[in-house]
This record gives sequence, C-alpha cells and structure tokens, in this order.
Amino acid sequence: MLNRNKQKFDIFLPVIDETFSLEETINIIEKHCSKAISQYFIVLSKTKSKQKSKNISYKLKLKYRDKIKIIYQKQSFIGGAIKIAIQNIKASHFILMASDLETNPNDVKKLIINSKNNPNKIIVANRWLEKNSFKGYNLIKLFLNKLFQYFFSKLYSVSLSDLTFAYRVYPSKLIKRFILEENRHPILLETVLIPIKLGINFIEIPSKWNSRKEGNTNNSFFRNFAYILTGFRIFFSEKNKLIK
Repeated sequence: MLNRNKQKFDIFLPVIDETFSLEETINIIEKHCSKAISQYFIVLSKTKSKQKSKNISYKLKLKYRDKIKIIYQKQSFIGGAIKIAIQNIKASHFILMASDLETNPNDVKKLIINSKNNPNKIIVANRWLEKNSFKGYNLIKLFLNKLFQYFFSKLYSVSLSDLTFAYRVYPSKLIKRFILEENRHPILLETVLIPIKLGINFIEIPSKWNSRKEGNTNNSFFRNFAYILTGFRIFFSEKNKLIK
C-alpha cells in the first residue's frame, strides 16, 4: 500500500469563462489541503477560453508559482482537456473536478481523506446520497438525470447512483491506462463506466451541487442524450479494448 505521506494529488481544472470561481476553488483547496496537492492543471483553450479567464489563470500562477501548471489543450472540447491533463499527471492520484464551483471545493478534503485510506480505489462524489443536494438544477433535467442513473446502474449491476458527476479521485496509474474515445461531455461518463466494466472498486461520498455563478455551460441540453450511446458502447465493449 502506498505510504500516506507520499500520496499526492494533481487536480484538473478546465477553464473557459471562469474567473472568481476558479480563484475561489483554488484558494479553498489550498486553505484545507495544501500539503496534499502536487499541482493544479489549469487547462485552457487557445480559441474558446476568454481573455479574462486567461488573465486570472496567470495571476494564480504568480501567486502559487510551481503549484499551478497552465496547459493549452491540443484537442477540442472537454475531452481534449481531460486527455492532455492525464498526459501531464505526475502525482500518485488525480482529481477530476470543475472550476465553476458546481463541484464544491470544500469537499476536496473529504475526497483526499478517503483516497488516503483507500489508495487503490476510485473515490466518487455523489449528489444523490443526501436529500436537497441540487441547488438551481433544472427540474426536467433533474428528472431525466435520475432516470438515466437508475437505468445504467441497473444495466451495469452497480450500486453507484451518480455516474455523470465528474468529481472523483483516481489512482493515476489506473486512469492513465484508460482508452478514452469521447471528446465531448460523455467522456465524464466514460471515465466511470470503464472502471466499472473492469471491476474496479468505488467509494462514494455525499456532495452538494450548486449552479454556476458565472459563465455559461458548454454542454447543451440535447447533447446529454449522447451519454446513452456511450453507456451502451462501453457495456458491449470487450474489456481489453477499454484499457492499455
């Protein structure tokens, strides 16, 4: 088992139009978990990231120096951002989250504690474990989300009830082996269904979701239906075609 003191975390933070949300996210994590964090990967798009977001990213780089690694993605969309971040991982573990405060940065401490106690497992933040965990979530989308979670958790025969909330800790050696095909938001489902298919164990912790306070979502309502295709593709895939 990995020595707890040697267990470090790289954090993925994709940035398009976030400013104060990104700054607050990093400041909160530094306040509670600074010693455990190796680097923050601020992933920018040369064409889509707003200049104000780039400015705040470089401001944070000046403040936290080597702890901030600014990366410009080469492939498009959130999939391109995640893939290039994975290529840059050097820490023992990798935290997948957002920079818009929809993933509560105060919960990073809980994720890290659980990961240190269970270094070979994936730690998953789950919005459905407690009541009233969604604030500002569209009611129709929430209902469809619940149906989706129920159907695919039954299909894959897992108790995990939040397959699309991209707030997780992965052992780095594991996520580096995933063969990721998605480029848009279904990659957030792909990164949880591949380990489920492989029989990797998960630990869930409760987490609340709040709608973003700035910027716009880059995942339209109708694009959410693409998740269904991803779910079935991985279900019918052979295991050796999902991992290197």
